[in-house]
Amino acid sequence: MMFPALDHLRRAQGRWLEQLGYGPLRSPCWVVAEGAGLRLLAFQGKECPGPALLLVPGPIKRSYIFDLVPRASVVRACRERGLSVYLLEWTDPGPDSANFRLEDYAGRLLLWARDAVAAVHGEDRVVLVGHSLGGTLAALHAARYPGALAALVLLEAPLAFDDPVDAFAPLLKASPSARRWLVGTAVVPGSELTLAAVLAAPEAFFWHRWGDALASAADPPSRDLHLRVLRWTLDELALPTPLVRDVLQDLYREDRFRNGDLMLAGDAVGLPAIDVPILGVFEENSRVVPPGSLVAAVAETASPDRRVLAYDGDAGVMLRHVGVLVGRHAHERLWPEILAWIKDLPDRGGGSRGPTRRRHKAAQR
Repeated sequence: MMFPALDHLRRAQGRWLEQLGYGPLRSPCWVVAEGAGLRLLAFQGKECPGPALLLVPGPIKRSYIFDLVPRASVVRACRERGLSVYLLEWTDPGPDSANFRLEDYAGRLLLWARDAVAAVHGEDRVVLVGHSLGGTLAALHAARYPGALAALVLLEAPLAFDDPVDAFAPLLKASPSARRWLVGTAVVPGSELTLAAVLAAPEAFFWHRWGDALASAADPPSRDLHLRVLRWTLDELALPTPLVRDVLQDLYREDRFRNGDLMLAGDAVGLPAIDVPILGVFEENSRVVPPGSLVAAVAETASPDRRVLAYDGDAGVMLRHVGVLVGRHAHERLWPEILAWIKDLPDRGGGSRGPTRRRHKAAQR
């Protein structure tokens, strides 16, 4: 019972920070559709021709990291470029969703969201934009349904799990919690997953947090952003144990997606099945998502239009792993290039070209 109680305590701390003025300042939106374990949000503004963007966050925390504050909002940046934006919002697992597995999250739930977007937008081929495990789910979906998407954008999303510097694989193979998750039947509390992340990569999830607080102390905008991200980190979701078990066993332990034998709803899927334009963003020094987990995997897809960009960090983001979504330099330098790539999709027509890499240097911490 310790971790469910800790979840409540951490959420209470988050509400306290919100009362101090550090909560999210979200863009106007409405609920398009709602189902077991998720809802779909649409954002105000003129609906635009062409493919819509469906933003897919990692399922462990709340989706508003994509729309934290106007100056650090992926949603707003996309809207300002004339793109139609929809955001998938995961919710705590209930009686109808506590048994959901990886094939549910990567398969029918994303298919449900795509159908809901099509009903509003009138276009059934969307650009999936996924961050962290949300990006992994998006890539699995693209492999499960070849040719069904307009494009795929993966932000700090692990796809291959054999990198020797991967911080999570050794921990997940050895930890008592991981062994319990393999046989457990209840949901896994969010605070327990957070603790596992801290133990796996303390420099990313603990020490950098305090270093960023010091680096942000003298700069009010950076300090404000740091505290808003802190509020977000205290707002965890539980995950269905079957989902955690599948991610642990099939991805981290056995690397089945890269090996081409990951089973989703009876079909084996692998990286070569991804045949739509793909853009990946990685952090060069990350141990949360080692560059090879994304860069090498993108090169193994069958996409005719592949590109990867490097992100070098920002002050004020608290966690480097979310810097690509909220960082000042990410929005000044990286997102204009991502959005230009998306806007140019119809003109390129999916023409074949090899993978390219471009580094984005940022003023650091």
